[in-house]
Formats: sequence, C-alpha cells, structure tokens
Amino acid sequence: MKLATLILLSLLAFSVSAAGKSAFINSKVLLDKSPQAIAANQKLKQQFGEREQSLRKLAEGIQQMERTYQTDNAIMSEDQKRKAQDNIVQNKRRFQFEQQSLKEDLQSAQRQLLQGVQASIKTVIQAYGKENGYDFIFTDTSIAYASDAVDITDAILQKLSE
Repeated sequence: MKLATLILLSLLAFSVSAAGKSAFINSKVLLDKSPQAIAANQKLKQQFGEREQSLRKLAEGIQQMERTYQTDNAIMSEDQKRKAQDNIVQNKRRFQFEQQSLKEDLQSAQRQLLQGVQASIKTVIQAYGKENGYDFIFTDTSIAYASDAVDITDAILQKLSE
C-alpha cells in the first residue's frame, strides 16, 4: 500500500513538473503602456498632426461656405449661385480625397510602427522568459482564466522601460 501511494505521489509530482513554469501577459496593457508604444503614438501625432489640422480647417471652410450660401442665396444671381455651389462641391471632393489619403497613410504608418513595437515587446518577453526559467508565456487572448500570481505584465513593462 505504501509503495502504491509512493508511486502515485511520484507520478503526480512528475506530471506537475512536466507541465513547466508558465505565465501570461496582458498584450493590450503592453501595447498601451509600453514606452515604445507611447513613443510610436507620439511620433504618429507629430507626423500627421499638421495634415489633420489642415483637414479640420478645410471642413470648417466648407461649413462656412454653406452657411454663407444659405444666408445669401436669396440675393445671389443665378451665376453666383452656380459658382458658389460648384465651389462647395469642389471643396467637398477635395476634403473627401484628402481625408481618404490621410486615413490610408495613417493606417500604413500605424501598421509599420506597430510591427516594430510588437517585435521589441516579443524580444523582451523571450529574454525575460529565458532569464526566469519560464517554459511558456501566454498572451491574455489565448487564456480563459489565469491567476494574478502568474501575470508578469508589470515585470515586462519594467523591462521595456529599461
């Protein structure tokens, strides 16, 4: 009986040790709070801030043209009405084109910067895992439940800040 209990306990210990040391990280927190992600977002704001401001001014100008047209419509000649309408339509088209262009450029830049941020985060996670003897480090998207005791997100953020 003692031998059977000893064998059962040793098998149980083996299965627990075979599972390996594991942890998980909250990828959203890392992508929101890591210095690399914050720097990437600031770079995007600097890179596209002027274009966004220019687009806002264009939209305000179009709104002003429409208000002016509405108030002055009754006293305008047919030629003036046509020119004002054409001008509004032309500016709306320009706005839509510039808005679409900005959106595409911004998305492209975001993808490019995100790839770099993700690569640096992955490198830090792998190094942290090796240094601390982890067999597995999972992301929160692939785990239904994990204890806070195995959440190493803050430790990874600390390493990313170094």
